Amino acid sequence: MTSILRLRYGLIILALLAGASRAVADEAVDLGSLLGDMLDRSKIAEFPRPEFVCKQASSYNRRSRTPGHPDWFAGCDFDQFYGSTEVAGRKEWIMLDADGPGVVTRWWLTQFNNAGKIRIYLDGAAEPLVAGQGKTLVGGVDGGILTGPPLAAIVSGGRNLYLPIPFGAHCRITFESPKAGADFTKAAPPFANESLFYNINYLQYPAGTAVQSLTLADLEAQRGLIAKVGRELLQPENNTLPIRRKGAGGKETLKPGASLTRKISGKGAVAVLRLKLGAKDLPQALRSTVLTASFDGKQTVAAPVGEFFGSGPGVNPFKDWWRMVDKDGWMTCWWPMPFRESAEVCVTHHGTGESVEVELADIGIADWKWTGRTMYFHTAWRGENLVRFGSNNDPQYIKDWNYVTIAGKGVYVGDSLSLYNRPAMQGDLGPWWGEGDEKIFVDGEAFPSHFGTGSEDYYGYAFNGGAPFSTPFHCQPMAKGNSGVGHTTNERVRIHDRIPFKTGFKFDMELYHWQPNTRNDYATTTHWYVFAGATDNGQATPEKVRGKIAQPWPGPAEATPPQKN
Repeated sequence: MTSILRLRYGLIILALLAGASRAVADEAVDLGSLLGDMLDRSKIAEFPRPEFVCKQASSYNRRSRTPGHPDWFAGCDFDQFYGSTEVAGRKEWIMLDADGPGVVTRWWLTQFNNAGKIRIYLDGAAEPLVAGQGKTLVGGVDGGILTGPPLAAIVSGGRNLYLPIPFGAHCRITFESPKAGADFTKAAPPFANESLFYNINYLQYPAGTAVQSLTLADLEAQRGLIAKVGRELLQPENNTLPIRRKGAGGKETLKPGASLTRKISGKGAVAVLRLKLGAKDLPQALRSTVLTASFDGKQTVAAPVGEFFGSGPGVNPFKDWWRMVDKDGWMTCWWPMPFRESAEVCVTHHGTGESVEVELADIGIADWKWTGRTMYFHTAWRGENLVRFGSNNDPQYIKDWNYVTIAGKGVYVGDSLSLYNRPAMQGDLGPWWGEGDEKIFVDGEAFPSHFGTGSEDYYGYAFNGGAPFSTPFHCQPMAKGNSGVGHTTNERVRIHDRIPFKTGFKFDMELYHWQPNTRNDYATTTHWYVFAGATDNGQATPEKVRGKIAQPWPGPAEATPPQKN
């Protein structure tokens, strides 16, 4: 080999080593990088690197083992653990026991007895990183043990923590009850023990991924960044992708069957989409007027306008990281929607009778560097009126409602639920509709890797909380149906708790009511990113979206929900 060839060979090797070093550096995960990623709107549309799987530990009833078996719908999803361990002479019940490298991403819990101590152990340490009660460790009361609002907060009885907790080798989270001799493996009447309900979402990375476990020193060093992230998450309108050009909006009065369509040419990403409707029956117009979007010649978005933006029936103001509804009726979306060659946004009035006024603001378009990991944005809607719910008194009618089923490779990023509750409002049983658990199957799992403890738990509140709330990642814009007859809208969006899938994704939710013989209107809207060629079972057809939106109930005063801590 000549000296010139040796030199060239050496330079090639050095370049490859340098590239490998950069790749390793790019994949390093720590508290700082995770916090920074929360504000990076572009990452949601890219298949994650390093790749990870998202799982959930929860207190679901362990009698639920087999789909189709009666125990599949077992309730009482509290005080259920993954075994126990003896530490320094005390019994600690295991809430999570996960090998790393990984990250705890989203944590929800509630309990009637606001006691007990939770501990977080990382990488096999004998002493916990932190320990405390749920209201401070997870709920962020008085500034919290880890952090305060908005990354930790209590809303309508639900304690929520979104501060990422990275771990390199292992994470164990335990619960110690102050009740001497408490044995949670034995059946107990509701709320006789601690009545601890919990859901913990966590990521697991491939072996060898560089993840720096959280330390108290890291936590203190990043206090400034934590505060900044919290401030920015509360101001999503000031944190859009940079707008480089705009697609023309417009204002039109649409007769039934008419559409307002705008086309965009060239490469980029829809970064800001704003829309306002006007109609005599606005709740019905927001259901029967459908937003569709196509990218590179394929329609990937189809949902009623009100539910695409998370408002549900009517104008119900709220604000999360990805969407906002103002009291003046303007609805805004910041999901990035990349395309290579063209995009089309269309609003179609599928209702009957009166016309609908549509005002579409100029569409904000950002530059986008398309990579091998870039995916297309999708939204689907599924809805039906007078759906039969089951209860403890008629368990044969308890069933799973399918939010969405997807075939393909992508990442699930959020959803909303619009419901009209019709309880009998009499007798000893209350009007609550949301006992049902979520069940999420990834890549053809026989048993769901996400098995929840209640519909309201999935959406971040608890015990049929009847108050509207708004946070960066979960909101309840409307709550009339939680304590009586009326509408409820729940929504949840994701950042670090997004769920990648390689072949398919299925999301089911139990329809489980407190009262027997109840029929409710139920509609769900789901959002995800996938590579080209994927399919789904959305059903935002003209016939479906013409279904009548129920009017607010003019009945007696609403029932009072149970008290909660």
